[in-house]
Amino acid sequence: MPRLRFSIFVALSLLSSACAANGPIVPMPPSVCVAQFKPTLITPEAIWFEGKVQIQNQMRGPLRVQKVDYTADLHDKPIHQECFSALEPMRSRGTQTVTLPFKIPMSAIVNQVEDVLAEESIRVGFYGSVFPEGFPAIPFEATVVIPPPKMPEVSIDGVLGDPLDGEFTVFLRVKNKNSFALAFQAIDTMLTLNGKKYDLLRADDVSTVGPGGSCRVGLTMRQTRGKALSMLVNVVKNQSAEFAVGGSISCDTPHGLIQLPIALSATTGGR
Repeated sequence: MPRLRFSIFVALSLLSSACAANGPIVPMPPSVCVAQFKPTLITPEAIWFEGKVQIQNQMRGPLRVQKVDYTADLHDKPIHQECFSALEPMRSRGTQTVTLPFKIPMSAIVNQVEDVLAEESIRVGFYGSVFPEGFPAIPFEATVVIPPPKMPEVSIDGVLGDPLDGEFTVFLRVKNKNSFALAFQAIDTMLTLNGKKYDLLRADDVSTVGPGGSCRVGLTMRQTRGKALSMLVNVVKNQSAEFAVGGSISCDTPHGLIQLPIALSATTGGR
């Protein structure tokens, strides 16, 4: 008899737990926070930013989010507004992270140069609201402050060899005008010789340029027999060696990736 009573007690306990687990869903709004907000890319035209808003469903049931409205401001002046609505349905206790990009044109920063100079920095605000179905809008906000970035100064700093000899290297002088270091990520360049394009290959081990510093970067031809003959005919035919270096330089910084297009020209001796 005691065993029978114990078995009935266990069965009733399990049934009670199952009923509690499958009981009514208690309405509860999701939690919302800015997981990340930072600049990602800096070019002569604009600074790109990226905000990541994390939404966590705190209910035991599903949740749908209608949209996320967000605004960016520059020194407290709104400069970008957008609505994101491509959100996925959320499972019980699920989490969804929404990536919200925007850019601030350099022209807008110039227009607010008084604020930038007064604070000696660029201050960008990021705020908005998440709209979950069945609940009031939930606000979020974040701010990032960065030093005004300056594009590296790039110039041709000499050449080595002659296209007719099958050896030709162009040297670039890269000057960092910022208060933070630059770390080279990619140098994609080509040389146009009298209108004909040839690839250039980076030929040095320079990896970083300190604040206010400069370095010399060597770019060498990928030489082949056919390319050497092409350059020979090119120079003899034109009786000159007018060349231009084009492409881009990408440098990583503590405040995003700087990407600078380059277009430089010079002349070698020719024959």
